[in-house]
Amino acid sequence: MRTFSIIMKVLSGSLILAFLCATGGYLYFSSNLPELTSLSVYQPPLVSRVYNTDGELLAEYADEHRILTPFDDIPEQLRNAFLAAEDQQFYEHPGINPARIVSAALANLRAGHTVQGGSTITQQVAKNFLLTSEKKLSRKIREAILSYRIEQALSKNDILYLYLNHIYLGRGSYGVTSAAWRYFGKRLDELTLSECAMLAGLPKAPSKYAPHLNPELAKKRRDTVLYLMERSHYGNPEEIQVALREPITVAPLPDNRLKDAYGNEIHRQLVERFGLQTLRKQGLTIIVPYQIKAEEDAIHAVREGLLDVERRQHYRHPKQYPPEEWEPLLEGWAALQIDEYTMLQRDEIMPALVEDVQADGSLMVNDGKRQWLLSHPKWRWEPFPDDLPEDTKRRPLTWMAGDEIILRGDGKGGVKLTQMPSIESALYSINLDRGTVVARVGGFNFKFGDFDRVSQANRQPGSAFKPLLYATALERGLTPATIVMDTPVVFDRQSTDNFWRPENYKNRFAGPVTLRDALEHSRNLASIKLLQNIGISTFTDKLRDFPFNRDFPKQLALALGATEVTPEQLAEAYVILASGGLQWKPVSIQQVQDRNGRSLHRSVAGHRCQVCHVDPVLSVDEGMRPARRILETESSFLITNMMKGVIARGTGRRARALKRPAAGKTGTTNKQVDAWFIGYTPQILTSVWTGRDVPSPMGRRETGSRAALPTWLSFMKKVHRGREIRDFIPPEGIEWVAIDRKTGKLAGPDTRAPLLEAFKQGSAPTDVADTEHKTVDENGDFFDSNL
Repeated sequence: MRTFSIIMKVLSGSLILAFLCATGGYLYFSSNLPELTSLSVYQPPLVSRVYNTDGELLAEYADEHRILTPFDDIPEQLRNAFLAAEDQQFYEHPGINPARIVSAALANLRAGHTVQGGSTITQQVAKNFLLTSEKKLSRKIREAILSYRIEQALSKNDILYLYLNHIYLGRGSYGVTSAAWRYFGKRLDELTLSECAMLAGLPKAPSKYAPHLNPELAKKRRDTVLYLMERSHYGNPEEIQVALREPITVAPLPDNRLKDAYGNEIHRQLVERFGLQTLRKQGLTIIVPYQIKAEEDAIHAVREGLLDVERRQHYRHPKQYPPEEWEPLLEGWAALQIDEYTMLQRDEIMPALVEDVQADGSLMVNDGKRQWLLSHPKWRWEPFPDDLPEDTKRRPLTWMAGDEIILRGDGKGGVKLTQMPSIESALYSINLDRGTVVARVGGFNFKFGDFDRVSQANRQPGSAFKPLLYATALERGLTPATIVMDTPVVFDRQSTDNFWRPENYKNRFAGPVTLRDALEHSRNLASIKLLQNIGISTFTDKLRDFPFNRDFPKQLALALGATEVTPEQLAEAYVILASGGLQWKPVSIQQVQDRNGRSLHRSVAGHRCQVCHVDPVLSVDEGMRPARRILETESSFLITNMMKGVIARGTGRRARALKRPAAGKTGTTNKQVDAWFIGYTPQILTSVWTGRDVPSPMGRRETGSRAALPTWLSFMKKVHRGREIRDFIPPEGIEWVAIDRKTGKLAGPDTRAPLLEAFKQGSAPTDVADTEHKTVDENGDFFDSNL
């Protein structure tokens, strides 16, 4: 009896001690536990997504690719798959499952290493949200206490919602919605039972069981999950048998479809406005006017145009390989090509090796997978530079076996010789109806973060600057029929031996000409006289209204575009000419919403923004500013009508192949360093610049008409497919009068080919031409000028 009493006392003391230790341990480990507020207000990092106005997903920006999904939108079979794989008693335990912990411990003890986890879904939520992943007993105790608290604070569905949205599932995906998209390219409601089971098998080891990395292991793990679903009654046995037979098909990750400088500019604007962290973590929804086909057409036009210009450059000395290096070189090229041959397009290039030069000069070349015979290519070779080693200079100026060359597609299934472009180009296109950017190409092979020549290349515009001068003159009361002298002139630069003697192309002079004729044929001397006439200060003051964001030097050379602008600035200056004299900023980003659908930014071009004009106070930022009038409506129409003549009769004649009304202007700087063509229809305006990054001559005939206009034409033909043919509509206050195109006077009975000219009401000439004149385009020289 005494012994029994002693035993009872010992047991009672042990129980009290255990209770005290447990209580003390609980108080100790729970004293500094984190609060559960992060669970009740769940704001995880989300992916930001960019869509076009057609609803096509274009790009995603994320540190953690997560798409937050309400519990009720997660299919039951997907929830069941995770419960079967991770926590079959989830809806029964209070946060921890002692039986599962003991079972996992015994299994791990038998295996000698960790083969089974004992954590419940609630414990995983506690660890992932509130604790670290350190493997210590103290962390497990804190995790258990937190799990119990979580169960008291949240419903089971809320806990499962947190788990399924937060868990990392491999391939850069966080949460089940992201995983469904990045593994299968599907929404949750499109997943099959097999796919649900595969996703549910990933938490154990995402990299190990990822189907794109280890398809066999992924299949075994999926099958295990399906068996667990059947055994735990979380799935229909017949459906599970069907799912077991289903092959696992992984979709490729979606490409970033925001191409070239357009995509780069959208990203730049988003980062500038919202910050990189917000863009990559706050789940923004971004709407842009980007059209995939239009941007691709612009890229092709620029690349093809540059390869055509490059064909007229000197051929640069190729790299030579000795025979022992041929095999590894060809194997490396072959590894970069897809197995099935696809025809190279005219703007696509690839390297090849000259294996043999035949007696007639034809080249047998190898691209790593195919041999091609190039029939006796002809090309002017670059002279040897003085600093080349003498042994290099001894090679003949022709191709040799072992030369590395570049091939381009010929558009017919074959190839032809080319070389990497030494010249660059930029294209910027604007939808004048919608006020949005159509296309933006920054160079031949533009990559994200590269030098964007559209906005960063400051180059001389040459004669492409002249329409701004002529528009200013029209504002000052001159007319398209005003006579200006195209005659030689010499300006003293305040030095006894330093004179500026501006010249026309090919040093030809036309004498007295109309403003229209001077612009159509890009007459330099007439433009300088025009600037003298209206006054340099008048012009430079007017230029402050155009979107250049700078002051220009007060010099007569400004009439010839002897200043620097970017292709973006000049194109947006032309927008004023094309839009009835209104200035507005083309839109690249139309709307941005936060994760809750609240609008953070909205942008509408000023000429289309009805709210802006009704109540400018509602214009929340520069994206909603009303258009600003820079030119009279009549003046903008007159300059547009004159620029139609540039295409109809002047230096832009090649653009007539567009076969629809268009206005435009060529531009070429001294020694053909820069070449431009900017032109527009009533619907689309496009600017093209071509030149070297380090300014230097491109060649004697590489004028705006030859080096830039073909790229413009190629793109404009494609972007106008399916669009109605429209002409420029004259505003009220315009009258039409037939004039003698040589004298600018009213057409008389002897006038040959009179011109129907537009004038502001009351400004038409009153004198009648009394002498027959030869029309200015009869000698054919003007088309050759190509300026």
